[in-house]
Amino acid sequence: MKLQPVVAGTFYPRDRKKLLEVMESFAGEPEVVLPGNDAVGMLLPHAGYAYSGSVAALGYRSLRASYETVVVAGPSHTFAFGGASLFSGESVVTPLGEIPVDQETCRFLMEFDPGLAEIPPAFKREHSVEVHFPLIYHYLPGAKVVPIVMGQGTEQSVKPLAAALSALWKTKKFLLIASSDLSHYPSRDIARNADREFLEALLTGNEKKVGEADESLMSRKYPEFYCTHCGREPAAVLLRLAKAAGANKTKVLAYRNSGDVTGETSRVVGYGAVAFCK
Repeated sequence: MKLQPVVAGTFYPRDRKKLLEVMESFAGEPEVVLPGNDAVGMLLPHAGYAYSGSVAALGYRSLRASYETVVVAGPSHTFAFGGASLFSGESVVTPLGEIPVDQETCRFLMEFDPGLAEIPPAFKREHSVEVHFPLIYHYLPGAKVVPIVMGQGTEQSVKPLAAALSALWKTKKFLLIASSDLSHYPSRDIARNADREFLEALLTGNEKKVGEADESLMSRKYPEFYCTHCGREPAAVLLRLAKAAGANKTKVLAYRNSGDVTGETSRVVGYGAVAFCK
């Protein structure tokens, strides 16, 4: 079984040549240096490439180590469920080519966490993991992937998956991508300030401080401010894995919001690339 793309042609080009042209355009962004030798994980955005593609690409372009496996965990936008859903089929399909799924790692995770199941509807219309696959194919050639869509709830989805990945880290080197955009729909000025405050908390690697920053920002009732970050569960998994792996060197590699691209400043979404390294 292969995981077919559902947002090719909308979030990124369906045509291979046009997609490669977009990838080449990302090279115009100055590269950044990671805060450590090996990245354990990154928080990267998942909007359309026109909005956040260069930010996500900068995260992948900053990597110097090689990775056999990339675990991509994204939030569910269209299907409500508890726990997390994993795709353990043969491969994922992109306009650039197919990426093999690391089925051995899938088996390990499902054996460690019986609640991690294959729930096809979770992937049926979901973009949060898919938008990363062409980037992985392009920037990390030869890597395998483990696609995971996370449902809602810390205890139902975060705790068991974080424990499973922490156990996996003891035997296998992999990269975790926590797929998340930042503030949703405030004005550009509010987004910049709120995102800066949230990212400062995230850089501490302290899940409690991140929760406190989230609660504080939401309590201010900014107009049209719906969330500090949509990938709450994937970000929490990243923080727990980073702690377990000793990845205490953190850095914001890039930040912008949709208003920086479109010029529309009244209602924006924030995007950041954050690295957690050893």
